[in-house]
Amino acid sequence: MRCLKCSGKVIDGVCIKCGYMQNGKNVSFNYDDKKTDLEIYEKDYDDMLHNRKLWKPYLLGTFYIGYKTHLLIGVILSFIELICFYFCFRFFSSFAFAFSNIFGLTFTFIIWIFMRLILTSVLNPFILYLDKRDIKRIKKSYSKNYKLILAYHKSSSPFLLFLNILFCIMFFVIFILIISCL
Repeated sequence: MRCLKCSGKVIDGVCIKCGYMQNGKNVSFNYDDKKTDLEIYEKDYDDMLHNRKLWKPYLLGTFYIGYKTHLLIGVILSFIELICFYFCFRFFSSFAFAFSNIFGLTFTFIIWIFMRLILTSVLNPFILYLDKRDIKRIKKSYSKNYKLILAYHKSSSPFLLFLNILFCIMFFVIFILIISCL
């Protein structure tokens, strides 16, 4: 059976996704009072704190910041990363005249691998810092019901990842057009 509100799976008359009951009421959201605010806000807190499951930060790089709902900072850092790799490629391709594209591409790829290794160790603590900053802002704005807002927060969003990639590519194309006109 499916829920009337969200089309989630209904077990024993209660939707396991949104808490809607067949009698028209909702099951109240129950969060654990023993958890800290950061554990409630960030669903992957334990993995991020101990730096486990590093394949997402390694594959996404700075796009991972946008994926973890910090879109503006993710777009800015992703754009800076792309600009750095562009200038790195231009720098290394100027050394070997006969094999300039192969030489530049090879060394840029090696630097990309090392940068991703460094980013995997730095991104999770950086995102936790950004989350702490957001929690302070939410506490200040909504002092009475901030725990409920923290509990309903979606800590990762593939749509924001898509927007991050789209904005970064758009800014990079504009950057290339400006550089080519100079």
